[in-house]
This record gives sequence, C-alpha cells and structure tokens, in this order.
Amino acid sequence: MPQAAAAPPKNTPRSEPGAAATSLTVAAWNRHPQPRRLRGLAHWPRWLRDLPEPARPIALARLFGALFMALPGAALVVFVALHAGAALAAATLLLVATHATLHAMAAWSQARTGTSSPWPQRLEAPAPALLSWTSLLPFATVAAPGANTLLGASAALLLLNAWLTAYGRHRPWQRPLHVATATLLAATLAAQAVLLSLPARAALLAGAACIGVSVAVQLRAGTHRITGHLLLVLGSLCAAFAVALQVGSH
Repeated sequence: MPQAAAAPPKNTPRSEPGAAATSLTVAAWNRHPQPRRLRGLAHWPRWLRDLPEPARPIALARLFGALFMALPGAALVVFVALHAGAALAAATLLLVATHATLHAMAAWSQARTGTSSPWPQRLEAPAPALLSWTSLLPFATVAAPGANTLLGASAALLLLNAWLTAYGRHRPWQRPLHVATATLLAATLAAQAVLLSLPARAALLAGAACIGVSVAVQLRAGTHRITGHLLLVLGSLCAAFAVALQVGSH
C-alpha cells in the first residue's frame, strides 16, 4: 500500500514568499557602491553637487579666494586707511576688489560648466597679469619714479592685451604682448622690492612667484588642473599679507 506523506514538523517557521526576495534586494543594494560624486554631498548646495568632480575643487578653491579677499580684504582696507592714508587705502581697495572679482568670476565659470558664459573664460587669460599688477600698485607710493613708470607702462600693455583678448584680434601678437607685460611686471617688482621692509618683501616675492608658477602650470597642464588655481589663490593671499606687513612695519 502507498504510504502517506509525512506531515511537516510543527516547529518549523514558515517564511512568506516575498520576504526572501526583499532581503535579497536590500543586501544587493547595500553591496552596490554608491556613485562617487554623491558620497558625502547630501548637505552641500545643489549647484556644487551638480558640478563634475574635476571642477568641484577648482570652484571651491577660487570661491575661497574670493571670500577671503572680500571679507578680510575689507578689514585690510580699513586698517590701511587708518594707519597709512587715503592714497594707499585706495590702491589697496583696488587690489582687494580686483582679486575678489577675478576669483569670483573663475568660481562662477566653473559652476556654469557647459553653459554659454564667455566672459569668465575671457577674463581667465589676463587674470595672472591683472593679479600681479594690482599686487604691485599699493607699493607705488614708496617706489622710485622709474618703478612707477614701469608700472604705468605695464598697465597700458595690460589694457591692450585685455581688449584684444575680449575681441579675439591679437593672435599674431599674443606671445610678444605676454612676454612684454611679464617683463615689465618683473622689472617693477625688482625695483619695488628693494625699498620694502624684509617681511613685506618676502611676502610680495612669494606672491609673485606663486602667480608666475601658476601661469607655467596652466600652460603645461591646462586650466582644468587645480594646482594652477591654488597657486593663484595663494598669490592673492601673499599680496594682501605684503600690504599688511608693509603698513605694520611703519
């Protein structure tokens, strides 16, 4: 006779059909790596989360430079006005405003990657020369007349270079203009540095070196590398410190 099938033991727990599938899905989701660009960015602004990963540190570095030059830079202008007079305060204000604006425009350009915003890219090319020139401007009051003449000549070349860059008309003369501007700025720096106090001289030379090396880095590796941008921000900080040290030494 056929034997009846044995009844299942009473103590065996019964599992619902969907429970195993749900636990398997959760385990697979936990093992699945999250996108790298979203890790740790849940509380960051949306514009920063939406940036491509290579552009995010560049935007943050230039934004830090803009905020530093705008906030502590304003305090530096007040300090100079109280201790060194209106002429040096006006030159320091131009330094702070130019550096803050250029860094802010660069951060905005990185934040608007892929959109039609030509002006930030057009300002990025003459930015190192503009940063260098405004860094030297506050020391024109203590420089010899020859250094001030060089500073004025370099300003004329900077304006010509910026105008030609904006309209794209200087391709044959691009390299000679850059070389002439850099030469005049270096000569102005050499003429001014010997008349400054030692701490201010060291800070100014360090800032000029950072800006110069940043140009070389960006020519070699392009503007998509963060090294050149960090050096530009460091050059701005050194320029502000040089003014503070020069005023504090008198």
